[in-house]
Amino acid sequence: MKTTRILTLTLILVTLAFSAMASDYIPVKPPTSFRGFSWGTPVNDIPDLIPVNQPGFKDTYFRKAEKTTFGDADIISVAYYFRKDKLYRVGVAFTGRANHFLIKDRLIRMYGLGRGVGPKYGWMWPDFSVEITYDDDAKSGGLYYTFEGKLD
Repeated sequence: MKTTRILTLTLILVTLAFSAMASDYIPVKPPTSFRGFSWGTPVNDIPDLIPVNQPGFKDTYFRKAEKTTFGDADIISVAYYFRKDKLYRVGVAFTGRANHFLIKDRLIRMYGLGRGVGPKYGWMWPDFSVEITYDDDAKSGGLYYTFEGKLD
């Protein structure tokens, strides 16, 4: 009898623990690409890349003719980040609270409600994350798509 209670309680606790962990992840699939470039695309397979020639921006590139909109929002720039010469992250810079709202609204429609902590709001998957930030003092923000899995 005592063994049955212990096993039942253990099963309930394990089930609750897995449910709590699973709820941190988004039920829809993560993005597999950005503007047609899949995560893991070799740096040489993305046309018109220009390296950022500033300290601290190793393996970071911009494209010559980048579209300066994201949905209905106006953006400043898009940076492409590479690890082992493969695309793993994209950063989108923007200004203004209205553009922040438009980008965040689009992401919520795509992925559902995310989680917010301070100025950061985002979505998580086991090997991927999307994060949007906004700095009221600077009146600017950033959107980051980050592939956190293995790059073959």
